[in-house]
Amino acid sequence: MSDVTYYPDHPTAENLVAAMRQLPPTARVLSRLQKLLADPNSGLDDVASMIRLDASLTTRIIQISNSVWFGRGNPCKTIEDAVNRVGFREIYRLVAVVASGALVAGPLSAYSRTTDIIWDESVSCALAAELIAESLSEDIAVAYTAGLLHAIGRQPINHYIETVHRGRILTDEGFPREHSGSEFALLGFSQADVGATMLDKWDFSSAIVEPIRRQYDPLEAEEPHDRMAAILFGARLLRTVVLHDDTLGEVPGEVEILGHLRIARADLLDLRSVLEDQLVRVHQVTRV
Repeated sequence: MSDVTYYPDHPTAENLVAAMRQLPPTARVLSRLQKLLADPNSGLDDVASMIRLDASLTTRIIQISNSVWFGRGNPCKTIEDAVNRVGFREIYRLVAVVASGALVAGPLSAYSRTTDIIWDESVSCALAAELIAESLSEDIAVAYTAGLLHAIGRQPINHYIETVHRGRILTDEGFPREHSGSEFALLGFSQADVGATMLDKWDFSSAIVEPIRRQYDPLEAEEPHDRMAAILFGARLLRTVVLHDDTLGEVPGEVEILGHLRIARADLLDLRSVLEDQLVRVHQVTRV
C-alpha cells in the first residue's frame, strides 16, 4: 500500500490509479482476450494461447471445464482441451467471471461493500448488459466486459480513502447516481472517471472505456459509443432491480436514455427472470 505522502493535496484520477501500482496479470489477459474475440480471424487456438499466460487462470478454467456443467467424455488436461469443450463464446464469459474474482481486491469499506456484493454487482451487470446487447444486435462481448468492469474505479478511490480519510463512508444515493455525488464532493470526479482512466492505461479499447466513463450520463458519450453507454445504464438498472430494489421507480433521464435504444423499462424487466437464472448458474459453476 502507498504511503500517505504519495497523494497530492488535490489528487487526480491518474494519481489514484498510479497508487494501485501493478496491474493483475488476469486483467491483461482479459483485455487482450476481448480484442481477440473482436477479431473475426482469431480462433480457439489463439484464445487458448492467451489464457495460458496466466497459470492460475488456466488451472481454474480447466477445473471448471471438467465440472458437471461442461464435463463429458474424457477429462480436459490442457487449456486447449478446455477451450474446445466450452466453446468460443462461453469461454470468454467463463474467463471474465473467473477474472472478476481476481480483480476484486477485497471489501470496499468506503462503499460499505463486501467482496461478495461487489462480485454479484459486477457479474449481474455483465450478464444484464449482454442480454440487452443481444436483444439489440450489439456487440455482446463489449457489453459483457463493460458491465463486468463498470465499477472498477471504486478500488483506487477506496484505497485513497483508507489511506488519507480513514473511516470515511461514501453516501449511496441509489440508482442511477449511486456514490458519485459523494465522490465528486470529495475528489471532483467519480469512480467512472477513475475506472475509465484505469482501463485506458490497461489498454482496453475505447468501445469499453467510453461507456464506463459515461455510465452516469450516457447520452454525453462520444459516438458510436453512446449506444453502449446507454446499454450499460440499462444493465445497471436491471441489476439494481434484481439485487437491491425490486420496487425501483422511474429515475431522471431514464425515458430519454432507454428511448435512445428504442426500448422501454418493460423490455428490460422482461429479461429479469433470465438474468436471475443466469446468475444462479454462474454461482453454481464458479463454486466448483
